[in-house]
Amino acid sequence: MGKKDKSKGADSEHKAKFDPRSSRFLAIAFPVIYVIALGAFCLVYGIIPGPEFLILCFFIYAAYNNWSRRFIKDWIPFITIFLSYEAMYGVVGTISKYYLHSGPYNAEMFLFGSIPSLTLQHAIRLPALDYMGAVFYSVHFFAPTLFGFLLWRESPKNYVKYTIALGITTYAALITFLFFPVAPPWWQLNSAYNSLYTGPPVIRILTASVDKNLGIPVYRTIFDFFGANQFAAFPSLHSALPWVIALFALKIWKAKALPILILPVGVWFSAVYLGEHYVVDVLAGFAYATLAFAFVEIVLPRLQDRYPKLLRKPSDKADSKILADVQT
Repeated sequence: MGKKDKSKGADSEHKAKFDPRSSRFLAIAFPVIYVIALGAFCLVYGIIPGPEFLILCFFIYAAYNNWSRRFIKDWIPFITIFLSYEAMYGVVGTISKYYLHSGPYNAEMFLFGSIPSLTLQHAIRLPALDYMGAVFYSVHFFAPTLFGFLLWRESPKNYVKYTIALGITTYAALITFLFFPVAPPWWQLNSAYNSLYTGPPVIRILTASVDKNLGIPVYRTIFDFFGANQFAAFPSLHSALPWVIALFALKIWKAKALPILILPVGVWFSAVYLGEHYVVDVLAGFAYATLAFAFVEIVLPRLQDRYPKLLRKPSDKADSKILADVQT
């Protein structure tokens, strides 16, 4: 018995030792090296990395774990949604700028008697809030992709639903941008952009304040790089996508995921405070995301039951297989 206990103790001690050649360590080390190299390259050449660089990082991780084929198959829909949306986003902005609508402005004047962005900026404007808002607002560019990878790794069945919900939300918003273009508060309520406006201005804090204080035109460069559509305020995708993330996190991890609510709430406040969106835009983003989630959770399963040959259900085998691979 004593020899067996000693041998078990030796085995556990051997397993506990850090091994830089272990597959788990290298699977993390290679993507980290890639991110560091990418960051240095972007700083040197003034390039802003987009979500596609994150996907390449994930592919390195998947390739090392021999998941390359499954990664490509599972991520092609996600990448297609992202690239096609980006391609059409600029076209929609070019077309829609000639017939702007003022529905959200009129709705807020009716509901509140004033514009919340203007009220917040004049009542509680602080440098700390400027930076906090900038951080929350910037999460939009990477959070959907990062969360998608987390779901792909931990719950492939929910990853499929998440991708569909993401596609529904973004394309529904894109169609709305085309037929109901709305200028954000910083444009509509600022005489520097809108010559018809003569009242107190709503400041675009990201470019007029945060960039100025940093001494580097970070957000101006980001907006120019991504070719942001200035008249895509309604609905607010910045508000919609964090809510999609929160809904799936709460569905999967229940009470443990409650802290994730900080993300959408922080983004909602920031979108209004920074002058990027009306409250009505935020509410519309919330509604679009909720309807997309309801579709994949309620409508889609019924369609899959009714048309099993056309709409194949995601299998639980994928979940158990990848979890087994991760554990080993």
